[in-house]
Amino acid sequence: MQTFICVLLSAALAFSSFPAAAGETAQEQSVSLVMPVGDMAPRRPSRPLELLSSDQAADLNEKMQQYAGTEESLLINKAASYYYYDRIPPTAKQIYDIFLQVAQDPVSEGNIGLLMTDIDPQSDEFYDLFNLAYRAICFDHPELFWLYSGEEAELTFLSEALQQNGFYYVYIKMYEPFTGFTQQMNAFNSAAQAFLAGIDTSISEYETVRQIHDNLVDLVTYDDATASAISFGWGQDLAHTAYGALVANSDGTANYAVCDGYTLAFEYMCQQCGIDATFVGGMAGPDEASAGGHAWNVVEVDGDWYELDSTWDDLGNLADDEVPGSTMYNYIQEMIADTAFYNLFLRRLFLVSTDRISHFIPGDDLTYVTNDGMYSFFPAGESIHVRIPNDGTDQNFDGRLFQFTPVAEHGYQA
Repeated sequence: MQTFICVLLSAALAFSSFPAAAGETAQEQSVSLVMPVGDMAPRRPSRPLELLSSDQAADLNEKMQQYAGTEESLLINKAASYYYYDRIPPTAKQIYDIFLQVAQDPVSEGNIGLLMTDIDPQSDEFYDLFNLAYRAICFDHPELFWLYSGEEAELTFLSEALQQNGFYYVYIKMYEPFTGFTQQMNAFNSAAQAFLAGIDTSISEYETVRQIHDNLVDLVTYDDATASAISFGWGQDLAHTAYGALVANSDGTANYAVCDGYTLAFEYMCQQCGIDATFVGGMAGPDEASAGGHAWNVVEVDGDWYELDSTWDDLGNLADDEVPGSTMYNYIQEMIADTAFYNLFLRRLFLVSTDRISHFIPGDDLTYVTNDGMYSFFPAGESIHVRIPNDGTDQNFDGRLFQFTPVAEHGYQA
């Protein structure tokens, strides 16, 4: 995928405060709060093909024959279809299908997928399709959080060099058994069930999506530490996943996530409620010069697609880095307690058009003046969201997927 090297702007405290000069009113002291960017996890492309000897291939075949399968899958997803799966090339779909097979039981060494293909597995073409399928399944299946983060588990592919009857035989398996699978999936499923218990799906699609969005924002705390420590290795913190948002990050802190964690959790909840949603990533920030990697959603409501950024709608995180009881902390809490303003901010990037999220210009209603008139807060400044383009470069797998992401022609009107 395209790799982002960018600076994190803290969601909690990135402001300029100016004392009032003689003749100025107190309201002219301004505080500009900047939402986080640079928080979407980069992922290196997969390991290259491992060539097998005939003995090694025979050993894998024997393990496959002895494998008895698993009685019940811990993977739960009620989506009727998967957005990126429906749009990738046929061979990438075959690879994706095998990924799902292996993911049902990533613990047993005998659960190995076998692909027959006329594409040389040592070629750039096959490597490209493997990685395209890998990113597609991670974006389509938030319950496969352990594949997206790659911290403890990843898929790999192996093959003999020889061609038989016009076909190559490619083995797809876990690089190593994922020993934490059962424990983490049970925790994830329990947390998802608890979240869904608070969603009333008998009402309109709009109200269902609103509940998911609002409850997620209320539940999750933005993980500043993880965002500022993004690595470029194989693994990323669970804060980048739906697991981080619904359960805990890799440090065990409950409901700590960054942008892709919010985004994947929102997508997963929509899928469980029968609503189509997908993941989109790109660059976001106050302007192009300071934009960094970021993720958000596109969701279908009543037949139309809309953009939505639950991470940036989370006003509650602005106080995270403040000392409780301090002046700034109290001002931010006052702003959050103002129900009318809070609800306005909460849905400023909720079911909006692509044009609006691409270049967001706030109105005066998103400026908050403190009750004592000492400060004017600008927590929703002008900003941009730009999707990763399909620029034709090698290994820009995300850009090639996001070219298919629907465009929201207008914002939601009740």
